[in-house]
Amino acid sequence: MNEKLTPLAEGYRMPAEWEPHEGTWLQWPQENLYRGYELKLERLWLMMTEVLADKENVHLVVADQAQQEHVGAQLRYFGIGQQNIDFHLIPTEDIWARDNGPIFITNPAGEVAITDWNFNGWGERFPHALDKQVPGMIGEQINCTVFNPPMVLEGGAVEVDGQGMMMATRTSIIDPHRNSGMKQEDIEKVLKDYLGVNSILWLEGAGRGECEKWGDTTDSHIDIVARFTPQKALFYNFTEDPTDPRYAMFQTHKQELERLRKQSGLAYTPVPLPVPVGGVFQVSGEIDWRATGFSDAAYSNYYLANGVVLVPVFGNKADQEAMAIISEHFPDREVVGLDCVGLTEDGGAIHCVTQQQPAGRLANRDGE
Repeated sequence: MNEKLTPLAEGYRMPAEWEPHEGTWLQWPQENLYRGYELKLERLWLMMTEVLADKENVHLVVADQAQQEHVGAQLRYFGIGQQNIDFHLIPTEDIWARDNGPIFITNPAGEVAITDWNFNGWGERFPHALDKQVPGMIGEQINCTVFNPPMVLEGGAVEVDGQGMMMATRTSIIDPHRNSGMKQEDIEKVLKDYLGVNSILWLEGAGRGECEKWGDTTDSHIDIVARFTPQKALFYNFTEDPTDPRYAMFQTHKQELERLRKQSGLAYTPVPLPVPVGGVFQVSGEIDWRATGFSDAAYSNYYLANGVVLVPVFGNKADQEAMAIISEHFPDREVVGLDCVGLTEDGGAIHCVTQQQPAGRLANRDGE
């Protein structure tokens, strides 16, 4: 761990997701959550790996040697070349690399370091003894400096534009189950010190009771709410359908963004992104914490890699509209839709399971 100086003091910042990548980190599904979990999700992981490996390196976290051999056999069977793929043996509880994995930062010298944000299972909801160790173990395996901030944060809770602005929801960070006793100003200081941002755009989000009505155990992570784009558009999820359980939250966020643009001269133009018409529902019946069957499916849960945007699709009539809007704002990238119905049943989509490593050379741990 690097405890000498904060990343900000050493010139580090979190780059925007659209900046060049060295690669993408994925945690391969395992059977330890429920029977059939790996089988249910493996096709999607193979598809993500194939698309990404054509654009950048893909770093696969697997449980053990046996799973590495299994995944390698699957890649060979489906004709997926392994020249840009490597494996890391790290046991995990689950697949959500965006949230429990490292958040990478870079400095003006082109060095890349890791921040490890003390993952606690989304506010102590789920087991996380293994998942919380992932950033530190990655740091050890790739010999990279690790900074350990004094608060809890999941990667899906923050969105940055790479130019100093961050966007987040209050409910997913200023939360007694994550950061008890910390005030907003305390949290803002840590975020600025460790991710190199200078301003934070807060949206309200929604709390535990509301979120769990639509299968969300993140307390409204920003990646299922709103996203920046390099074209100075700010996507925000929105629907005119009052039967959508997220309707009130979406209305609040629209009003907040309109007010912020008028009052503070927000340099981004809010652009509504549709949500799946009628919602996306759980069909497997595996998850007992979802009372209604409604899921948190959102097209904003896309992932930007070198030259490509991976967009979650759900076999819904809004799929094509959402992909067209996203494509318009990322004209230099191929837009690839991937079926995420099975994944969203378990509480997320493509952005939730990917984590970018920006381009640059690793800040060597041995040089600390």
